[in-house]
Amino acid sequence: MKRALKSMSLLLAAALALALGGCENIKPTAKAQDRAVASMKPGVYSQTVNGMHEGMVVEVTLSEKRIEKVLVKTQNETAGVSDTALVKMPERIVAAQSIEVDVVAGSSRTSTGILEAVAAAIAAAGGKVEDFKVAPEAPKAVIAKEESAAVSSDLPAKWDLSYDVVVVGGGFAGLSASHSAATHGAKVLLVEKMPFVGGNSQINGGVYASYTSKLAAEYQKKFNLVPDSAEKHIADTLKGGDYMGDPKLVKNMVYGAPFYLDLLLDNGLKVRESLTRPGGHYGYRTYTTVNGVGSDIVQVQKKMVKEAGVKVMTETKMTKIYREAGAAGKVVGIRVDTAEGPKTIKAAKGLVLATGGFSANVEMRQKHVPALDATLPTTNHVGATGEGLVMAQEVGANTTQMSYIQLYPFANPNDGVLDAFAVIPFSGPSAGIVYVDVNGRRYVNEGERRDVCSKAAQDSAGFPTFSVFGEEIYRKGGFITEEQLAAGIKADRIFKADSLEALAAEINKRAYKGKSVAMSGAALAETIAKHNGYVQNLKDPDFGKRIDKGVMMTIEKGPYYAIPQWPSVHHTMGGVTITPKTEVQDVWGKVIPGLYAAGEVTGGVHGTNRLGSNAIPDACVHGYIAGQVAAAGTLPSFIADK
Repeated sequence: MKRALKSMSLLLAAALALALGGCENIKPTAKAQDRAVASMKPGVYSQTVNGMHEGMVVEVTLSEKRIEKVLVKTQNETAGVSDTALVKMPERIVAAQSIEVDVVAGSSRTSTGILEAVAAAIAAAGGKVEDFKVAPEAPKAVIAKEESAAVSSDLPAKWDLSYDVVVVGGGFAGLSASHSAATHGAKVLLVEKMPFVGGNSQINGGVYASYTSKLAAEYQKKFNLVPDSAEKHIADTLKGGDYMGDPKLVKNMVYGAPFYLDLLLDNGLKVRESLTRPGGHYGYRTYTTVNGVGSDIVQVQKKMVKEAGVKVMTETKMTKIYREAGAAGKVVGIRVDTAEGPKTIKAAKGLVLATGGFSANVEMRQKHVPALDATLPTTNHVGATGEGLVMAQEVGANTTQMSYIQLYPFANPNDGVLDAFAVIPFSGPSAGIVYVDVNGRRYVNEGERRDVCSKAAQDSAGFPTFSVFGEEIYRKGGFITEEQLAAGIKADRIFKADSLEALAAEINKRAYKGKSVAMSGAALAETIAKHNGYVQNLKDPDFGKRIDKGVMMTIEKGPYYAIPQWPSVHHTMGGVTITPKTEVQDVWGKVIPGLYAAGEVTGGVHGTNRLGSNAIPDACVHGYIAGQVAAAGTLPSFIADK
């Protein structure tokens, strides 16, 4: 299904680019027009290259002296993340007659793949690739309207743009807030610094915790699961964060989770037919999107935002928050940098910050946790740098729990990325997936929360660790699709063998960041056999894992599978302090009028450790609350009486 959807890439990407602000108007530079270029054989040259994924086919039309057209014919790139690059890179290359154009931020792999295809086509046509390695002329600097804006507290004499509600950040929280504000009567602008909306949400694992939903009863009956409750979800979340989370914010998330999930389902979201109980959860409450990626949700949210009439501006970076003078001064707008120069934007009713966390900002995360240096990769996209949080502090916002930074235990060990295959180990504990170290031995209770699993991996026998499962878990678990498994094997992210001894040999064939592993096949087989006995006896004497009868499966029949994994910096639990109405508070605990926040830019929801699959409901629910409160001053019904 995923491939079928993505085969429509060009039309969808073009539509997306137009919807989010249109294509670039780049004029060929004098350098591009006047320089000497070796003759090429005119024609259409088809090149197959790798972007974020394998098999991107790019057609390059060349005349004797020029690159006439670049067209991405087919691709398997990540929807939402790569869409802008698929449109803008061909435009930039043709306009500049150069393969030295800037890549699209956040889509560097896709961009680089297209550049490689054009270079290969030039070479195939008998041209000189070096002739097209000319940097485009830089645009003339635009003189700022307010040169002292970064340090001045003065408000603009005149606003360039004016909206009721301005939302900064286009991930789960920002999209939810924009839609909510618009449907509650506000004129809404959503600004996003990246070339596309979605951010980290696009590359999220697509897992959503909700104690109930319109699908819950059906799934509980089919898989013989005990119905969950809001009280259990609240209790698990508070315990999972060592009781450092704010109970009122946790209740917001839990009571709002079914409301927003059903809203997504009503607007076309597809989820897999499964309910899982990942680490730290003690209720079967986690839903997985059909493709196992957050972009499934983002695509639905973008449709909702468009239908609600929200104006979206991408490549628009906030550089200042404007607040009126005095302790009771209201936040009234922002200053942004755009391709046309700086602009001021009035937020008449409210400004919603949904700018995300700072896991990709090594300096910032080291300030709070010195051990999280540049040697540790991050699952986050390049835009997760935390400047929105800093700008909120500049107008008086308080912060909380900034040193609580989470590692994701199951990222790709070679690059730290949370791809669709890295979600399988997270979703699999209740079904019977086993985590083993380089010696083929278990090293942790697979049902533990993320911080425990990450620390146990780092303290294990070596780098990396592995998730192991069998055919029955794949077939009956409901959280691994046939397409996902096949893609994982093709990408060499999932290893397959007919015996556990052969699986260990497959593990040993690979290098992980240049390091080899010498796992004993006999040891791995012994570990799995022992674990099978624990499952049958419903008791784990080694690590005390909870084993649910009729749900957890043994690993007895091949083929057998393994996924390599290792911790990567993932989520910053700290951020600005907010009230249950998502109002941002100052250092004295007083509300800053006109300023709201939701999602990872906030602190206080998850405590010391976020339970996996709580991120999406947290962002979406608090985003929805922020949008409604900013627009109408009212609370959603799901929390009004709680």
